[in-house]
Amino acid sequence: MKRILFVLMMPLMVLGQSSFNLGLIGSYEWSSTEGSDIWGWVDPVDGAEYALVGLNDGFACVDVSNPSNPVQEFYISDINSTWRDVKTWGNYAYITTEADAGLLIVDLTDMTGATYWHVSIFTNPANGSSVEFTAAHNLYIDENGICYIFGASSATGGSPSDGAIFLDVAANATAPDYLGEWDDQYIHDGMVRGDTMYAGCIYAGELFVVDVSDKNNPSTLGTHSTPNAFTHNAWISADGDFVFTTDEKSDAYLAAYDITNINNIQEVDRIQSNAGELSIPHNTHVDGNFLITSYYRDGTTVHDITHPSNIIQVAYYDSYIGSGNGFDGCWGTYPFFPSGNIISSEINSSANQSAKLMIYERGFVQACYLEGNVTDAANGNNLSGASIEILNTVLLNNSSSNLLGEYVSGTANAATYDVVFSKPGYLADTLSASLTNGVITILDAALQPLVSFNAGGMVVDVSGNGIASAEVVIFNTDFTFNATTDANGNYTINNMYEGNYEVISGLWGYITSCNNEYIMPSIINTITLEQGYYDDFTFDFGWTVSGGVTSANDGIWERGFPEGTSDQGVNYNPDGDISGDCTDFAYVTGLLAGGQIGDNDVDDFNTILTSPIFDLSANQIHYINYSSWFQNNFPWGGAPNDSLTISISNGSTISVLETITSNSPNLGQWNYNSLDISQYLTPTATMQLIIETADWDALGGHWVEGGFDEFSITNAPNAIADESIHEKGKLIKIVDVLGRKIIESNNSPSFYIYENGSVEKHLIVE
Repeated sequence: MKRILFVLMMPLMVLGQSSFNLGLIGSYEWSSTEGSDIWGWVDPVDGAEYALVGLNDGFACVDVSNPSNPVQEFYISDINSTWRDVKTWGNYAYITTEADAGLLIVDLTDMTGATYWHVSIFTNPANGSSVEFTAAHNLYIDENGICYIFGASSATGGSPSDGAIFLDVAANATAPDYLGEWDDQYIHDGMVRGDTMYAGCIYAGELFVVDVSDKNNPSTLGTHSTPNAFTHNAWISADGDFVFTTDEKSDAYLAAYDITNINNIQEVDRIQSNAGELSIPHNTHVDGNFLITSYYRDGTTVHDITHPSNIIQVAYYDSYIGSGNGFDGCWGTYPFFPSGNIISSEINSSANQSAKLMIYERGFVQACYLEGNVTDAANGNNLSGASIEILNTVLLNNSSSNLLGEYVSGTANAATYDVVFSKPGYLADTLSASLTNGVITILDAALQPLVSFNAGGMVVDVSGNGIASAEVVIFNTDFTFNATTDANGNYTINNMYEGNYEVISGLWGYITSCNNEYIMPSIINTITLEQGYYDDFTFDFGWTVSGGVTSANDGIWERGFPEGTSDQGVNYNPDGDISGDCTDFAYVTGLLAGGQIGDNDVDDFNTILTSPIFDLSANQIHYINYSSWFQNNFPWGGAPNDSLTISISNGSTISVLETITSNSPNLGQWNYNSLDISQYLTPTATMQLIIETADWDALGGHWVEGGFDEFSITNAPNAIADESIHEKGKLIKIVDVLGRKIIESNNSPSFYIYENGSVEKHLIVE
C-alpha cells in the first residue's frame, strides 16, 4: 500500500525539456554524429562569439553572435572518437581526443577551417629530449599559455605521462615545446591557475592540488577524497580559496572544499542537482559567484556559490527527454562569453539522437540565504540533525542542523515562504520567513519534544492463534522499528511515538501483510497472516546464494533496493523493484550498480539463488508466480550468449520453468509469470525454486544483469493489480493477468468480483 499511495499522491511530472531561470535562445544541430565537449572563443577584432564543439567524427566552429541564428563556419573531419575536448590560446584552438590523432591545432583566424595541424611529438629545448602522445583524454591552458595534457597515451608504444604533460603554446602556438610532466596519478580532467594545478584523479577518487611552478619538478601540495570517489573535474573559485569538484557517478555530488590551509583541505558543502533521480554530473566551471555544470540527462545547472558552505541551485535547463542513470544528454558547458550567454553541447538530446549546440540566456541572480539555530524547547539544548524545508519552492534545497544546532539553506527567488522544522521525536514547527535575493535572513526555531511510549502487538493466524518468530517492521519517514514475535505471537516496540506507520509482518509459510496503521498508547495492534507462500523480500526468509561468483563486485545475487543502470536508452540493472508490493526490495545481481554499465554485473562465473523449502504435498492445484528481469549485451563486439534460467525442484527432480536469453522479448524490464507446477513435475513436501544466471569468461565477458521479485504460490493464476486507482477495501479498474476486468473486491482484498459476475480468490498485497 505504501507504494500505491505514493503514486496517487505524487503530482504530475514532465521529464525533460523543463527549465528554470535559464532560457533557450538558440540551437544548432548536426546529423548522424554525437557530441562531446565544448569551449568558446571571441574574435579579438570584431568581438564575434564562437562555439567550438567536439563531435564524434570531428571538430566544428559555430558563430553564435546571433544566438537565434547560429551559423557553422567550418568543420574539420577527424578520427572517430567518443571523447574530444577543446581549449584555446590566442587565436588557436587545441583539441585532444582518445583516438590516435595527436593534438589538433586549429588557426581560428581562418574561418574556412583549412589551416590546422596534427602534432604528436614535442621537444624539450633544454636538453633535446622529446615526448610523444597520440591520444589524450583532456587538456587545459592556463593564463600563462601553458597547455596541460591529461590522461595521455601513445599508439607507438611510448610511455607518456597519463597524469599531466606540460607544453608551452605561448612561445610557439603551432609547435609547442615540452616543459615537463607530473605522473603521480592518472588525471581525467583539471585546471590550473597561478602555477597551481587542480586535478581530478578519477581512479584515485581524489582531488589533487599540485605546485607546477617548476615544470621539471612539480610537487603535490595536498589531496582530498571526493564524495563519490570518482573525481571527474575540479575548478577553483574566483578568490582562490575554494575548489569545486564533480564525481562522474550516478546520483553523485557537486562538492566544495576550503583550501586556505592546503595541508588540511576541508569539505564545506555538497549538493545534488536532482537527488534520487540517478543523474550523473560531468563538468563544472566557476563563473564569478556561480557554478555552471553539465549533467548527463539533467542538462545545464547553475548554483550560487557566494557562500561555498551554502551552495544553492538557482537555475537549470533540462535538455534531455528522459531522466535517470546514463551517458546521454549534456556533455559540457561554457559560461565565459562577454555577452553572458551560456553554450552547452549535447551528446544526443534531439529526436534523432544527434549532437546539438544549445545557447542559453541568464535569468538568474544571487540566491536568497536562510540561516539560523534549532533548539529543544524544553531545555534550550541545541538540536543536531533537525530537518529544514522551505515550502513551495521550484528548486529544493533542504538542509539539516549541525552539531551546534546551526543550519544554512536558501532558495532562488525572493518571496515569503513557510519553513518547516522537524526532527524525529519532536513536534514539527512551521515558521514564516521573508527572503530577499543576496541577503542572509536569520530564522531560529525551538521544537517541542514528543512523549514516547512502549507499544504492544500480536501476530496471529486466521484462527487467532499466535504465530511465533514472525518478523515485524513498523516505519514512517522518521522512524523504523523491528521486532520478532515470541512463542505466543506477541511483540513489543519500545520508545516509539504516536502517529501513522506502515506495519509489515511476515514469516515463511505465510502471506506477508502490509497495512497503514495509526499507532497510539494502550492500543494492541493485531496482525493476521494467512497461510501460504509469498515473498517480496521485505524480510530475509532464508533464500541462499551459491555458484562461482562470490563477490558483490562481480554480480552475486543480493537482496535490497536495486540501483539502475542504462546505456543508450537500454536498461541493464533494474532501477527499483516490481511496483505494488510491500517495500522496495528485490533480489538482483549486484545490488549497488555504481552508476556505470558493467559495475557489479555478473562476471566470469555463475550465481545461483535458491528458495527455502516449501510444502506443496496437498492434493490441489498449485501455481507458481514471480517477476523476473534479465538483460544481456556486449556493444563492442561478440554476440551476447548468456541466459537466466528459472527451475523448480521437488527434492528428486529439477525441471526448467523458463530460460531467458538475449533473444527473448521484453529484456531490461520486470516480466511477470504464472505457471501451473503440475505441468512440470509432481509437487512434494520438499519443493525449491532455483534462479541461475552466469557470464562465463570463455564466452566473452558480456554485460549480464538479472533480477527476481514477488514470489508466491496460489491455487489459480495470480492477478496483477496496476497502480491506477486504489481505495482501502476496494480495487477499481484493474485487469488481471488473463485480461479480465475486475470490478471490485470485498473487504478482504483477496477476493475479486469480475465483470461477468464470477468471484475468485487471488493473492494481492494491499
